Amino acid sequence: MVKPVTAVIAAVLFTGMLSACKPTDSKVETVNQVAPERPNILFILADDHRWDLVGKYHPIIKTPNLDTLASKGTVFKNTFVTTPICASSRISILTGLTERTHDYTFQQPATGVQESAAMYPAMLKQAGYRSAFVGKYEIKMSGDDSDRFDFFKPLLQAKTEQYEGQELPQTYYIAELAKDFIEQNKEGKQPWTMSVNFWNPHAHDRDQQNQYHYPAEFESWYEDVTIPAAKLSDDASFANLPQFLRESIARDRWQYRFGNEATYQKMTKRHYRAISSVDRAVGMIYQALEQTGQADNTIIIYTGDNGYAMNERQLAGKWFGWEEDLRVPLIIYDPRQPQDNQEIAQMALNIDIAPTILALAGVDIPQTYQGKSLLPLLDNEDTEWRGEFFFEHMYQPKRALIPPIVGVRTDKWKYIHFYKHDHQQLYDLQNDPEEAVNLATDPAYQQVVSDLAARTLSYIERYEAQRSDEVKARGRYKNELIAQ
Repeated sequence: MVKPVTAVIAAVLFTGMLSACKPTDSKVETVNQVAPERPNILFILADDHRWDLVGKYHPIIKTPNLDTLASKGTVFKNTFVTTPICASSRISILTGLTERTHDYTFQQPATGVQESAAMYPAMLKQAGYRSAFVGKYEIKMSGDDSDRFDFFKPLLQAKTEQYEGQELPQTYYIAELAKDFIEQNKEGKQPWTMSVNFWNPHAHDRDQQNQYHYPAEFESWYEDVTIPAAKLSDDASFANLPQFLRESIARDRWQYRFGNEATYQKMTKRHYRAISSVDRAVGMIYQALEQTGQADNTIIIYTGDNGYAMNERQLAGKWFGWEEDLRVPLIIYDPRQPQDNQEIAQMALNIDIAPTILALAGVDIPQTYQGKSLLPLLDNEDTEWRGEFFFEHMYQPKRALIPPIVGVRTDKWKYIHFYKHDHQQLYDLQNDPEEAVNLATDPAYQQVVSDLAARTLSYIERYEAQRSDEVKARGRYKNELIAQ
């Protein structure tokens, strides 16, 4: 019987309740081996949670449960999405493919048959795992959901939901559904994997007065704090943007999110509270693992589906190629091998999630995947790793201006091409980490621009060539390459 929600909340109020898990002698299995007792794998995704809004690394926001996971596990300090928008990024997470290859975004047909069959929950289900999904879905896959999930609870965005006669904030409702699945599997007859996708801290787009919502007990959080100004939030930084960005949906949404100091303070605090509520829900789920005796064999992975602009350049939202749009948190906690504050600097991507989960479960990784298992980095192996990655945003709605982008980020350079508007950006990330100075038109950097543009084109050609026959037949964006 599930405990009354109020009792659970009281038990996890702002605590470090994640207990110390005893390490065992079992080691993570290689891709081609299966452990006698395969681990459960809990994947938690928050919507619009950017990389720096985790309490362990932030002077204001409070996320005690995530902080504890980070302190006991591994934090990937440079984690990025290959497409900064939720639908495409979530398909990339499930399939290990870039948007350019899986070709899914809003208002498009379902993800292809081949891509859907190779998503990691389906493969784990075929390998003997019980598979669950709870929370925000908003994507379309080919085939029946029963092919992928034994427990499937997709949700549209809402402020509250009904659960066992109680009206709960949706974030807590999602936690309760996750706890139900954990309770169902406490006998340990099968290993399981569960994706818990929170809607928070995503804005309620139609509610321009409040935007971000959270349980009532967070209303006083951050009241006595003054949020510092966002980087590059001055008038001059906005004026330096090209006209199409000044007129984009990112500016429209800025008006009611951050349009003056009072609104900026109000909305930023509301956004922080929404993140803190997700943190508390994570604590509720972890407590269920402990109470059912499953915590010591459940790997937890936490990340966000894209970054989020919080008044940088007087813009709001995501969609573009700046760091605030592309970077997300990534925490991996394996209680069988606790790492104690391990931090990894190599680039991790959202397309690395699927191969990593399969590797942790001892399931072969499809050759079609474009991401890489993070296990060699987790295990401190001496391995060659990527020094750059390709990113893009292909969604072009009819009723709002979201200019599409392609680009490449290396350890030193960021190249972004708004190819529909003939505008390029180049940033020296080592000497200009805030991306304040666009060097793309500087004569001294034309060779760098040319080299990165060529590499971007090479990625586009490669990822389009890797499309399945079904996706190729659609012809969407075929040969829509950057202009030379």
